[in-house]
Amino acid sequence: MQALPPEGDKCSIRYGGLRVLQAALLDRVSAVTRPKFFRDPLHLQIRFDLADEGKRYGATLLRIIDSGVFQRLRFVRQNGLANLVFHGAEHSRFAHSMGVMHVARTMYERISRNMSEPESEDEKFLIQVAGLVHDVGHGPFSHTMEEVLKENGVDFHHENMTKRFILEDGSEIFRLLSDIDPDIPDKLMPFFDKKRRVIDSWQYRIVSSQMDADRLDYVQRDALFAGLRGHGFDIERVFDLLFHHENSIAVDRGAIEAVEAYLVTMDQLYRAIYNHHAVRAATQMLLRLFRRAVKLHQGGNHSVFPPVLGASHPMSELLVQGDKIELDKYLRLTDAAMWSLIDVWQFSDDQILSDLSSRIVGRRLFKTISIDPIDVAKTQSLIARAEDEVARVYGEEARDYYVMIDEPTRTSYKGYDWRPDTPNESIWLTGGGQAPRPLEDEDENAIVTAFKQKRHFPRLVLPEEVREALRKC
Repeated sequence: MQALPPEGDKCSIRYGGLRVLQAALLDRVSAVTRPKFFRDPLHLQIRFDLADEGKRYGATLLRIIDSGVFQRLRFVRQNGLANLVFHGAEHSRFAHSMGVMHVARTMYERISRNMSEPESEDEKFLIQVAGLVHDVGHGPFSHTMEEVLKENGVDFHHENMTKRFILEDGSEIFRLLSDIDPDIPDKLMPFFDKKRRVIDSWQYRIVSSQMDADRLDYVQRDALFAGLRGHGFDIERVFDLLFHHENSIAVDRGAIEAVEAYLVTMDQLYRAIYNHHAVRAATQMLLRLFRRAVKLHQGGNHSVFPPVLGASHPMSELLVQGDKIELDKYLRLTDAAMWSLIDVWQFSDDQILSDLSSRIVGRRLFKTISIDPIDVAKTQSLIARAEDEVARVYGEEARDYYVMIDEPTRTSYKGYDWRPDTPNESIWLTGGGQAPRPLEDEDENAIVTAFKQKRHFPRLVLPEEVREALRKC
C-alpha cells in the first residue's frame, strides 16, 4: 500500500478518507491474524492461533468454546462437593477443559520437536479438540451423579454422552466440526473409544494415559484452588523432555525426578482432597439424598422432580433413559439445577429428604469413623449399633440413609502388562544411553513400586450425634 503524506501536510485533507480506509484495513488484518488469548490462573495465558492457512482450526476451537454445549461446563464444578471442605475449590469443568486443551497442544508440540518429527496441523487440531471436549459429557456433581445413577440401576456413562455430543447431528459441536470436514467427528472417536482405533498411536495417549493432559492439568489446578501450595512438580521439565516410545508417552531419564514428583503429587491429592474424610462424608450424604428422592419419585411422588414450564424435569428423564436421554434435555442438567432441587427439598414433608437437604445446604456434614474391614465382627457390631441409634433418633426408615460404609480405593500407578490384549499403561523412560524401559522397571524405583499397590480408605459415615453416642458406649 502506498505511503500517505504526514498529518501536517496540506494534502492531508484530500487523503483523510484514505487514511481511515487504510487504518480500517490494517485493523482488519490485525484482527484476523492476531492470536486470541485467555487468562488462566494456572497456565497464565492460553493462546488460540487464528492464522492457519484457511483451515479455520483456531476459529473453530473458539466457536466450540462459545457453544452452549461447552458453556454448560461453567456450571459443573470440577470437584463435586469438595468446595464444602476446601472453600477455594470453586473451579469448573470449563476452566479445567481449557487447561487440558492447552496442555495437550504443548505436549504434542514438544514431543514433535524432541523427536524431530514435523508437526501436522490436522493432528494438532484433533488433539486440541479432544482435550477441549473430553469432559462435555459430565453430569452435575461430575462423578457423584454417576454413582447416584449406578446405585439406581440406570445405565449411564459420561463418556457415552461425550461421544454423542461429537457424533450426533443435533449437537452444535458436531455441526462446527463437520463444517470443516465431515470426517472429523469420526476421527475423534479413537481418543475416547479404544475399540475404534484401527491403528494405535501415541497421540491418543496425550488425551488418555497415566500422564496425559487431563491429569497434568487437574493435579496442578485442584491443588492450586484447594490452597495446597506445597503440592506440585516441575511441569516445564516434563514438557521439555517428553518423547514417545512406540505408542506410549515417554520421558527422558533426565526428567525422572519430575515424573516421580508428579506421581507423588497425584497420590497426595487423592488423600488430601478427593478422599478427604469430610469430602467423602458430603458425597455419601448427597448419594443418600438422591437415593431418597428417587425412591419417592418412583413411589409416585412426582413433585420431587417437578415439571419445568410444562415439560418433565430433565432429572426424571435421565432416570428413565440414562445416557440415551435427548441431548437438549441433558444440557439443562447442571450443578445449579440440582442445587435448586435441594433448596426446595429442605421444605419437603418427607423427614429424611428434608433433613439431608438442610444438612448439606447448611454444611452440617456427617462425621466418619475409621473401620478395620479385616476385623469383620467388630465392624458389623459397630454398624448394627449405629443403625439402632439412628432408628431410635430418626425413625426405622432412616437406617438406610444415615449409616453408610465408604471405602474409596486408589492405585496410583498401573505398571506394564505384557499380555497383548491389555493396554500398555506404563510411562516409558528413554535416553541416557540405555534401552527404553517402563518407569517401574528402573533400578531402585521404590516410589513407583509402592504406588502399584491398591490402597483402601474404609470409613463409617454417620451423623455426629450418633458418633458421640457410640463413643459414650
